[in-house]
Amino acid sequence: MISEKKMSRAAKTALTQCLGLKTDEKLLIVTNPENQRIGEALYHEGVKLGAQAALLYYPKGTMNGEEPPPLIADAMVKSDVIVAPTVTSITHTAARRRACKAGARMATMPGITEDFFVRGLSADYEEIQKLTKKIHGYLDKAKVAHVVSPSGCDLVLDIRNRAVVSDGYLQKSGMCTNLPTGETELAPKNAKGVLVVNRCGDYITEPTRLELKDGHIVKYEGNASGRRFKRLIEEGMKRDGNKNASFVAEFAIGTNKSAKVTGLLLEDEKVLGTCHVAFGDNTSYPGGKNFSTLHIDTIVFKPTITLDGRTILKNGKLAI
Repeated sequence: MISEKKMSRAAKTALTQCLGLKTDEKLLIVTNPENQRIGEALYHEGVKLGAQAALLYYPKGTMNGEEPPPLIADAMVKSDVIVAPTVTSITHTAARRRACKAGARMATMPGITEDFFVRGLSADYEEIQKLTKKIHGYLDKAKVAHVVSPSGCDLVLDIRNRAVVSDGYLQKSGMCTNLPTGETELAPKNAKGVLVVNRCGDYITEPTRLELKDGHIVKYEGNASGRRFKRLIEEGMKRDGNKNASFVAEFAIGTNKSAKVTGLLLEDEKVLGTCHVAFGDNTSYPGGKNFSTLHIDTIVFKPTITLDGRTILKNGKLAI
């Protein structure tokens, strides 16, 4: 078991270095019973720092992107700082967007484990910020991304939307990102070709081929992972009443040297030398117009990424 001392140190890093929590600010910790120790570590550290702290629990969601209960959403919009170590993600929800529009600074921790909470928040965030901004400089200016991989990925994305930086800095009103973090991302306008996913939590655990046309998944590989992922997307489409859950939502490049592939999506997508492509809701990103109940990230290992013809990552190694 992770020691209380290490948990407290990680909580302090999140609240001070990343979120810049101030005395008397309204701090809200939103979590599920499964993450009780993480929630309590953040709450107790917030009290020590002089915040008006509150810790709220609610039953875990069933899929990433599902809205939290109204009671939680109401408390979020009245808070200055929010930390959400939840089982499923509330990053891409209306509740999160309302809270940030009202001025809250928010760190989401979907699927967080105690191990990654401690290890991920011991990373060198100054280094992460420098590298993330460097890659962002290329991503933000590009119009077309081409991704190939040893597993057979050959995907072309229209990326003419503004890219954002997720580097752990959350000290301005309305800011939101995952913690632990390290990525630069955007909402693609379109995508076509073959995406071979190496990992997607417990849904995809082996290289799995997805074919995309006009931004939507049109064919799933028939292996066990492909069948599980297809059921997830179909459940999202059923809830939405349209095909938005199958639309490409995000393209991002990981920038965290301390992160490693563990099967935890929150960590896998941050690993330097990977990229990820998400499906479903993208309205949290500049230019994103695809509303969905679902937002799910899929990870590509050792990609070669070219932006407007310039290679920035080659077989998972930086080329810039």
